[in-house]
Amino acid sequence: MAAAAAEQQQFYLLLGNLLSPDNVVRKQAEETYENIPGQSKITFLLQAIRNTTAAEEARQMAAVLLRRLLSSAFDEVYPALPSDVQTA
Repeated sequence: MAAAAAEQQQFYLLLGNLLSPDNVVRKQAEETYENIPGQSKITFLLQAIRNTTAAEEARQMAAVLLRRLLSSAFDEVYPALPSDVQTA
């Protein structure tokens, strides 16, 4: 459980870096984000959106990224998700 919380915390940092005005930081965050497996991405994004204590900017970025992911790779990603995540 602690490992999952640490991974989610790292994901929040990644979301913040995706919003960075520094091109180098943002580019590195984009590359890191692209290397996260689809199923993990959706889980992290849903958790970020549902976390009312997270920064509003991070939650908005997570919503945009989730929309993009679902619209571009829905048939590939959705069936692989656990049923509890599918109904979240």
